[in-house]
Amino acid sequence: MYINELYAILKRHNQTMGTWNTSINGNDSFLDIYQNFFDLYNQGQNPGDISRQLQDDFEDTFSDYEDKNNSLFALALAQWETKSLDPSILKQVKEIIESGNDLDLWKELEADEKAIKRRRTVLENFLKKNSTERDKPKRRVRQKFEFKQVDIVRIIAQDGKKVFEASEHYTNGVYGQTISSIHWDIDVGSGGGSVFYFTGQGQFVTARWLHNQTLEVTHDKNIIFTKKDEAFYYCGDGGKVIYIPQ
Repeated sequence: MYINELYAILKRHNQTMGTWNTSINGNDSFLDIYQNFFDLYNQGQNPGDISRQLQDDFEDTFSDYEDKNNSLFALALAQWETKSLDPSILKQVKEIIESGNDLDLWKELEADEKAIKRRRTVLENFLKKNSTERDKPKRRVRQKFEFKQVDIVRIIAQDGKKVFEASEHYTNGVYGQTISSIHWDIDVGSGGGSVFYFTGQGQFVTARWLHNQTLEVTHDKNIIFTKKDEAFYYCGDGGKVIYIPQ
């Protein structure tokens, strides 16, 4: 019922706007399959494995009366672009186009004759393209890796030999975890190690050196620490960490 209502809304919208997107990729079903395929392909996965995974993950889409054509078109194009076109997929696409099945669906959705005519041309060109093997597979796009550190606390001990730092870490804009450490010989950064870390963006954390051998950490009482050391030591210099939840 929901799908039928949705298509009724789209149909009314298209009639109101006086236009239908007849391009092969002009719908959400196509874009979902195509984008998911290349997300996995660019991660280095095998095209054949990707195709099987997508047909499992989007089983409802591939079997849906109104979505299956566009889903198969997307999978066929992705396979063709990666030189992995499955003959059975090409056969299904060919049957859909040559039988007029896709155009019949458009007629059911009350597309006008101009849209039907444009769609027929698009489908014929699509089938012709996919029936000719591509010279080279599409190049994989290297995934962006951008690391960002947002400092929360940075305080130097009274002896000037060590510093405590805490920061939130992000990869490609996505929060990962909050990490802290104590480092000695801060001018050259020669040594040290982590004190605590946890997952929880925006949690309250602050700290102060009570003296050279005692660090006091005040934090949100709801934090669940993955690591929580109560002592620190490096090259003969050590001390304790006191945690105060608030």
